[in-house]
Amino acid sequence: MTDLLRAGFSRLWRAPIFWLGIVFMGGYGVIVCWDVYESMLGGYADYFGGYTMYDLCRYHCIVTVFLPSVFCALFLGTEYEHGTIRNKLIAGKSRPAVYLSSLVLSLAACFLMIGAYFLPVCIIGPFFTEGLGVSPGTLALIVIGELLMAAALCGLCTLGSMLISRKAVLAVTLLLAVLAGLAVGGYFEGRLQEPEYYQGIMMTEEGELVDASDMENPSYLRGGEREAYQFAADFLPTGQALLYNFDMMVHPWAMCLYSLLILAASTAGGLIAFRRKDLK
Repeated sequence: MTDLLRAGFSRLWRAPIFWLGIVFMGGYGVIVCWDVYESMLGGYADYFGGYTMYDLCRYHCIVTVFLPSVFCALFLGTEYEHGTIRNKLIAGKSRPAVYLSSLVLSLAACFLMIGAYFLPVCIIGPFFTEGLGVSPGTLALIVIGELLMAAALCGLCTLGSMLISRKAVLAVTLLLAVLAGLAVGGYFEGRLQEPEYYQGIMMTEEGELVDASDMENPSYLRGGEREAYQFAADFLPTGQALLYNFDMMVHPWAMCLYSLLILAASTAGGLIAFRRKDLK
């Protein structure tokens, strides 16, 4: 497997899609810092309070969910197209080694791209923010959770990349899966954000304005139904991305464990399926 990783990283350093991802995420980090700076100049802090490093460390999450799908489709997806996987097996490499080396490359590439975002944030951000905003331990937990979320997505996208032979089909499948995941996660979180009571003033059927602050919202989730929606939002990597991005985490430790579970399950399932895949 060492030879596979050495060859894989050699190819990674020469891959345009990898460096485009690095530049894009680094540029996105600079744009986020600039946006914070302009907001502060515009008096944002006077009305809503200042930005913190905790804020800057969350704003990449929705963009991050697309990194594994794009990278795996354009980098790993070419291995079937060019016959690279068959050549590795002919050279005597085992199927588990081929699969795991691809997963390691996917994880490394995505982590480095995320690191490219954090580089300008950590260098420029402290000049325009008001401290960490949370305890160092909480901030570390959130960043680790975000990396584990990306790792879970890498596991799922690597699974797809190693089982779908046609690059075009793979690219469309992964992109649609991410978009569908964001839509589903957004639905769960929208339901969870329903207020328990109506806010403000409402108009009755007779046209009268009444204070609705004491009227229960029938869309508000309660009991077991709320727990089920919360579990779904916490479990889905795309749901986690939205929770991190909009600061709606309820169970950050559980989210980390769910990500590890998804990574382990997708890897185990991928190894089993790839062993049985006909590569002819």
